[in-house]
Amino acid sequence: MNSDVVYRVHPLSEFLARHTEEYVAKVLSEYRSVKESDTEDFLHIKAIPMEKRDLSRTFIAMTSDMRILGYVSLSIKCMRIPEDTPLSRNVQRQINVDSRTGVAQSYLIGQLSRSADAPKGLGAVLIRVAMGRIQNSKMNVGCRMVRLDCRDELVPYYQGQGFWMVVHDGDSLNQMMILV
Repeated sequence: MNSDVVYRVHPLSEFLARHTEEYVAKVLSEYRSVKESDTEDFLHIKAIPMEKRDLSRTFIAMTSDMRILGYVSLSIKCMRIPEDTPLSRNVQRQINVDSRTGVAQSYLIGQLSRSADAPKGLGAVLIRVAMGRIQNSKMNVGCRMVRLDCRDELVPYYQGQGFWMVVHDGDSLNQMMILV
C-alpha cells in the first residue's frame, strides 16, 4: 500500500460508543493480519469483551472507509524478572523489582498487528500511540516498565524500537521491556 494512505488511530471504546456492538464486531471481523497469527483472533473474538470488562484497551488504525490497517492493545501485567536476566542492576532498580518475589509491575503491549496493506512504519506509529497512552497513565498512577512478549523473529524489530530483552526463551515467547 502507498505510504500516503490516510488513516486515524481510534480507541475501540470510542468506536463502540458511536456504533452498535454488532457493527463494530463486523468491522473487526474483516481484519486480516500480515501474517497468520493469534492477533486476528484477538481482534475478532477478544477485543470487545476485554474492552467492556476493562481488561485492556485497543487502539485501531483505520481508514475513512472503515478498513483496519492495524491495531495495538494495552493492559497491565506483572512480570517475573529472572535472576539471570541480562538487565543491569541499575535497570532492575528503575523498574522496582520486588526483592522478595522478583516481580515488577508493568504495562503490557499485549497485541500489535498490521495488515498486509498497511503503510510502511505503521508498527512504529502504533508503538508511539501506545507509549503516549502509557506515559499518560504513568503520570496518574506510576509504573515505569512497559512489557511485551514476542516470537524470536520479532526481537530485532522491537530492539530497534528501544526494547530490551528480559527473558529469551527459544521454546516460547520472549519477554522484552522498555522504560517509560
